[in-house]
Amino acid sequence: MKKTLALTLAALLVYGAVILGGAAFWASRTHVDERPYATLWAGKEKARAYPTVLCSYQMKDCDGDFLKVDPARHTRFPVPIGETVRVRLSDNVVDDPWSIVAQYLTPNGSELLLKEFAPKQGARSLTLSSTRERVLINIEISLPSALLAGDSDTDLVRRGYIAINTTPTGEQKLLDQYEQSAIGKAPKQRPITDVAEFSK
Repeated sequence: MKKTLALTLAALLVYGAVILGGAAFWASRTHVDERPYATLWAGKEKARAYPTVLCSYQMKDCDGDFLKVDPARHTRFPVPIGETVRVRLSDNVVDDPWSIVAQYLTPNGSELLLKEFAPKQGARSLTLSSTRERVLINIEISLPSALLAGDSDTDLVRRGYIAINTTPTGEQKLLDQYEQSAIGKAPKQRPITDVAEFSK
């Protein structure tokens, strides 16, 4: 009887350890990162880019500093010349208003393409091309807060942004040449209406 009781207690202790261990395992696996992000695809490469700076919708509890650029918090995702990168925002912000700036180096200097999306009208994914005549080097996605920056209902304070360095590798000679042509020139800014402009 004592032997049976001892075996039963031992079995219960093992079972309890398994349950507790399993609970700890699943707890470690069920942590959810609720920050917004952008998913990036280029060829066979895929990555997630998380915000470089992010505050709450009420501009509280900020992670990062808008006034101090920290390149270590930028996402590095090289896009080879001749390739395209597809960018998709996460579901928790895709229906918010947001904006994107794509920076290119060209033989004539730097060019910025800008596009703003109204609430619930944003493209779920965008495709951006990098060509020898227009090399994609940076993407920046801005996320809005719930606070107005001006009198317009669409003029919102941004609560965060995602900075992605897409500069290709192995093209330094060409990039140096284009950067030389950009010296002393303000980047050419071009707001666009058709997202297809990004993929030309």
